Amino acid sequence: MLQWKNSTEILPANERIEISDEIADISIYLLLLCHELNLDLKDIINEKITKNELKYPVNKSRGNAKKYTKLI
Repeated sequence: MLQWKNSTEILPANERIEISDEIADISIYLLLLCHELNLDLKDIINEKITKNELKYPVNKSRGNAKKYTKLI
């Protein structure tokens, strides 16, 4: 899965094209959905990042994959 590859693992050209096409499809859908619901995608992303910062403080979550409810 792409999510777990690091930046040193180069994708073959055909995979890059397939992934680029998927990213484009998803982006088009998101932009249309935001338009229909009168939502600002940039604001939504920033709000989610802020929520995640509160749920997963660096000093407690760095280096582990525990859910935020399990962080001590």
